[in-house]
Amino acid sequence: MPAQAQSNTFSNCDLGSDLSGRDLSFGNFSNCNWRSVNLRGANLSGAYLNSILLNPKLQSYQRRATEEVSSDLTNANLQGADLTLANLERAILTNANLVAARLFDADLTSATLENAKLDKVFAPVVILYEANLKGATLSLGDLTGASMASSDLSNTYLYRTKLSYADLQNANLSGANLTEANLTEANLTGANLTGANLTGANLCNATMPDGTVSQQGCP
Repeated sequence: MPAQAQSNTFSNCDLGSDLSGRDLSFGNFSNCNWRSVNLRGANLSGAYLNSILLNPKLQSYQRRATEEVSSDLTNANLQGADLTLANLERAILTNANLVAARLFDADLTSATLENAKLDKVFAPVVILYEANLKGATLSLGDLTGASMASSDLSNTYLYRTKLSYADLQNANLSGANLTEANLTEANLTGANLTGANLTGANLCNATMPDGTVSQQGCP
């Protein structure tokens, strides 16, 4: 029977390197150190993960000299989890369930979120620089002011997603479904919109890939 963390508090903890398949739902893991931890298939639904450290912030010269293994949350259930201010830099979240999760100001620089479910996510000013979100679903999510430059958002589902003021410079949005998305004041300079569906999208004052400013959706 899997170990459970329901209603338990593990703040400022170090839980080791292998938590794969564990039931950690509704646990309080604020400020925990989960560097290089294996969370494949773990259940973290409803968990409080405020300010957790999954991967350290490293300067470029440190990255070259350090064999740091990215935290693995492949297939993890993080539905409704609170990841406010969490450091998820370079974390692997392939096929993860992040529906209705809170990612306010979280750092997912270079993270892998391929085919992840992020519908209804609350993630204003989230950092997704150079992240891989290929095939992910983010419908009805709030990514206002998100930093998503050079990210791969190809074939993503962004129906009615809030992307106002988002930095999407050089992002790959080819094949993305942006139907009725809010891209007010977003920066799409150099972005790839080949095959993207922008039906009903609000692009008021958004900077388009060619540098022009759109008036689509402006009153």
